[in-house]
Amino acid sequence: MSAKDNEKIKAHRAAEHNRTQFQIDRIAFFSDAVIAIALTLMVLEIKMPEMGKNITLQQILDRYGASMALHTIALFVGFSTIGNLWIRHHQLFEHIINYNHRMMRINLYFLFSVILLPISIQFLFAPNEPSQYQFIFYFGNLFFCSFTYSLLVREIYHRKNNFSSIQSKPKIFKVKEDSYLQCFVFFVATILLLFDLSWFYVAFFIFPAYRIFFRLRKKYREGKNRIETHQQNEVRHDSGQTIDGISEG
Repeated sequence: MSAKDNEKIKAHRAAEHNRTQFQIDRIAFFSDAVIAIALTLMVLEIKMPEMGKNITLQQILDRYGASMALHTIALFVGFSTIGNLWIRHHQLFEHIINYNHRMMRINLYFLFSVILLPISIQFLFAPNEPSQYQFIFYFGNLFFCSFTYSLLVREIYHRKNNFSSIQSKPKIFKVKEDSYLQCFVFFVATILLLFDLSWFYVAFFIFPAYRIFFRLRKKYREGKNRIETHQQNEVRHDSGQTIDGISEG
């Protein structure tokens, strides 16, 4: 193969790489746009009422205080929830080097779950609605978001695909672990809400309990390994002294 042919192959590979990166950027930009629309919908739900020219501050608080407080809290919850999902999605796509159509479809499912959040959050803070159904709808939506995100993580870090530039197994395990655990927490919270409204918060103890358990387990294993290493060193030391004694005899 001539040098000219090698240059053509290199140029073709470079063009293919640029084309792939361009398509990945398109997926990321489209995702950012959809998430931005979801955030915008949260703001559009807040509408200032007609108050009149001569209304006082006390009258505003009496008439609209509760409603304004609920909408403000809903905006804060919605912004923080959707913003957190965008950060996680951004961190995931930051290292993507390839893609397939299955990954694109899963990403669309994730975006669909995000676009539902303004509706579920609006319903969550709506007055005169059954509290149990409000929480079920909201946490069910969060489970849908975390589930589709977990599917996206699984597809990207699958051994057959290798779509991420991250090759460190501990880092990959950490990303998978966090996504799967969060999905499980929201799933448990949703199931508990189907039975009793007052028990859903128990699900949020799963994450810290899991962390504490594995931290203690890691310390236990490290301590056990140190003891075993110390015992092996002592055995070797005693064996060495025995051999030296036999040699001198």
